[in-house]
Amino acid sequence: MKEMILITGAGPNGITGRLIKEKLESEYHLLTPSSKDLDLTNDEQVCKYFQENKIDYVIHCATFRPLHNTTKHFVDDILESNLRMYFALARQSAKYKKMLYFGSGAEYDKAHSVINVEESDFGRSIPNDAYGFGKYIMNEHARKSDNIYNLRLFGTINPYERYTKNVISNICVKAIVADEINLQQDCKFSFVDIDDVIDIIKEIIDSKLSYHDFNITSGKEFYLSDLAKIIVKISGRKIPVVFAKSGLNRDYTGTNNRIKSQLKGLKFTAIEDSLAKVYNYYLEHKGLIDINNIDARWK
Repeated sequence: MKEMILITGAGPNGITGRLIKEKLESEYHLLTPSSKDLDLTNDEQVCKYFQENKIDYVIHCATFRPLHNTTKHFVDDILESNLRMYFALARQSAKYKKMLYFGSGAEYDKAHSVINVEESDFGRSIPNDAYGFGKYIMNEHARKSDNIYNLRLFGTINPYERYTKNVISNICVKAIVADEINLQQDCKFSFVDIDDVIDIIKEIIDSKLSYHDFNITSGKEFYLSDLAKIIVKISGRKIPVVFAKSGLNRDYTGTNNRIKSQLKGLKFTAIEDSLAKVYNYYLEHKGLIDINNIDARWK
């Protein structure tokens, strides 16, 4: 009998949750309520939802991180909204086998360089920003839990990521329709292909784990400038890559030694193949690209 997974943030406007839903729907029974169907910031609604549904696993992808505050939920603050969602689900932990949620490298405090951090580096400083601080609090709780696991991301390569917000899709779109790829500042990242993350999720569901938080990266570091050059090569066009600021911004990289010690034989997609998937997705949807909105995040 197929097991039941609740995936939050898997609606038509979802990014990570939407792709996870597509990849898992043939193997599991899925519950993917929209925010209209289930307000995760409302503890009473969440409690009632678990009373009405038998749920084996939770994959918590929903997050509140707007560019502009337009929420109509019970609360509208970044920190409070994300904490209320997490703890509403965590309070139901006796009713499911495991909950997996996505943490962030921001837990290590992006006010400082995050350089090849390991999970043991967590707590060296408390993040100043609301988003990072919220993820920090969640990880403190998850580490003490019985069945909640933090999959900490430093950046994913995902065709559904919005080009108005996420840098990889932004570069791909510019390689398709713009005359140059203009970026803020070069930086070193630890990216991971979202399909590799989904493979890890499948293994974690069936595995006994010794820890409750894991850096999820490919184990390789990439300069943004090098990624842009790869995307330009994929496009076949000859367009310049231009940075507004010289030098390097703070590193944002993490190791993956812990997850590799728990799940043997992990394989990660070659960066060229990952970038090509995003580029080809936007090339197929070229008609939906609004060139006037490409850099909406930085306006």
